Amino acid sequence: MYSRILKLARPFWPQIGGGMISSIINVLSGGIAIWFAASFVSTLFGATPQVVESVALNSDWSNINEYLKWVTYHFITGGDRVAALRAVVLVVLVSYLIKSLTYYTTWVLNGWVQVRVIRNLRNMIFDHFLHQPLAFYNTRRTGDMISLAMNDVMQVNNALTTTFRPLIIEPLNIIVYISLLFVIQWKLALISLLVAPVTGFFIVKISQSLRRKAKRTQVQLGEVTSRMTETFSGIRIVKAFNAEPVESKRFHAETQKLLKLMFRQIRLQGVNLPITEMLGVTMAVSLLYYGGLQVLQYHTITSEDFMRFIALLFALFQPIRNLANVNVPIQTGIAAGERIFGMLDVKSDIRDLPDAIALPPFISKIEYQDVHFQYAQSTIPAVTEINLTINKGEVVALVGASGAGKTTVADLLPRFYDVSSGSITIDGLDIRHVTRFSLRAQLGIVSQETILFNDSIHNNIAYGMEKSRLEVIEAAKLAHAHQFIEEMDDGYESVIGERGTRLSGGQRQRLAIARALLKNPAILILDEATSALDTESERLVQQAIDRLMKNRTAIVIAHRLTTILNADKIVAMDRGKIIEVGTHKELLTQGGLYKKLYQMQFEN
Repeated sequence: MYSRILKLARPFWPQIGGGMISSIINVLSGGIAIWFAASFVSTLFGATPQVVESVALNSDWSNINEYLKWVTYHFITGGDRVAALRAVVLVVLVSYLIKSLTYYTTWVLNGWVQVRVIRNLRNMIFDHFLHQPLAFYNTRRTGDMISLAMNDVMQVNNALTTTFRPLIIEPLNIIVYISLLFVIQWKLALISLLVAPVTGFFIVKISQSLRRKAKRTQVQLGEVTSRMTETFSGIRIVKAFNAEPVESKRFHAETQKLLKLMFRQIRLQGVNLPITEMLGVTMAVSLLYYGGLQVLQYHTITSEDFMRFIALLFALFQPIRNLANVNVPIQTGIAAGERIFGMLDVKSDIRDLPDAIALPPFISKIEYQDVHFQYAQSTIPAVTEINLTINKGEVVALVGASGAGKTTVADLLPRFYDVSSGSITIDGLDIRHVTRFSLRAQLGIVSQETILFNDSIHNNIAYGMEKSRLEVIEAAKLAHAHQFIEEMDDGYESVIGERGTRLSGGQRQRLAIARALLKNPAILILDEATSALDTESERLVQQAIDRLMKNRTAIVIAHRLTTILNADKIVAMDRGKIIEVGTHKELLTQGGLYKKLYQMQFEN
């Protein structure tokens, strides 16, 4: 996961490089401060500095400890105790000033990179969702996708916030401190490292369990978000059926599952630091005892070196502790990252071919040639053996019972789905061989479910288009929406609420029709286009649509046959197949499926 995050951070390498340089300076200044601070006691209480003669560094660096002590005393303190005190205090003060400044610099530079990485990651997820085919949404819950883009990305953000700096600085601190420990007394340093494999074993085991639990927690959080989204999306039905207690019980059950998962994670998190700390303390007291014996009984190490060793050893605990602390957010972030990148790795099965061309302006006909289609989660075809020709300028109506395949036939034309077999061509060009943008640019769609956004009326009508106010008004007039728009407080700038909740069903439908009219497409798809209108509005809108469709091509889907009596061609469908094709009069004469549908609506 972190390797893929680093790829997102690659464009910001100058800031990352600056942060690394600042981190190195930070670590070195901290090491210098501790080295000189450890000399403080000897400077105050020692009879004379222990290293007064000039020391040359051996070629194999075997006397590096003596050399560093000579540098410390000779060049910094000069042998005078008061001067030594001043020098030690000054060096420690300056070192920590540099350490503080470089800490701030590292923090700001890392933060600068982090917020941009998170922004880009969230944008990637949104764009990935946006460009998936409709089949992708048929198998996923909206709440889970929202949770992925918000909650999972936030977990990655928390992991970066907590770990970005520690993962850079603390390993450097550990390297510097351990190196200095080996410089002072390699045997003691080696003993101090013996606890590392044991600590590493526990950390790995805890990390694996944490990651599994974190992933289950994120999945359950998606369930909670989905439950909330579904409930509030259908709040009218919830209230109409007095189902508040039912939905409350369902939501509480989901949050209870989340509680259990989160508490298991919390218990495991609580084990992480105490184990690491206890092992560290065990090592420290063992070294204190062993090192103390070396000073007091065996005289293999000087008291000053032992003081410096202990100071560095305890300084080493802090970066180790910090790394132990970041283990929890790292595992949570990795679990969230695996979900995110797992989703980003889902490839769209509807995409432009490398050699796809722009669809030329529509001039002749649309042909469905032996089209079969089956939804991914279904075991039976949605439509089969579809052979249909739609000539330019024709109004073709698709009729049939619910589930007959009418909407599926229409959805295949803009490539919301791709045919399982067969082909759909426009002027002889297979629509899979043209770009989706150029294909959909020639289509206007008014769907059965009116989709409006929490924006102004003007922006909803002109959605995806650069149109003037006059053009928007003209389209609204054709859809008989202009009058009610003008009666609203802010007219065309009125914000209509999420999904257009501040409008009636008929008003929403007319705005959707106005949007299609404004696009002025070569091909119209009207799916139940007037089903939400009252009788008078339906008559007026139907007149406007009839005028617009003159010399244009339209596919109309309607259960109410009054809207398609004048269609050039009526296609009666049943169970995914075309049963009969003809005009209204021709199909009535045939006495088949269409006549049965007609009689069901008009015999009384």
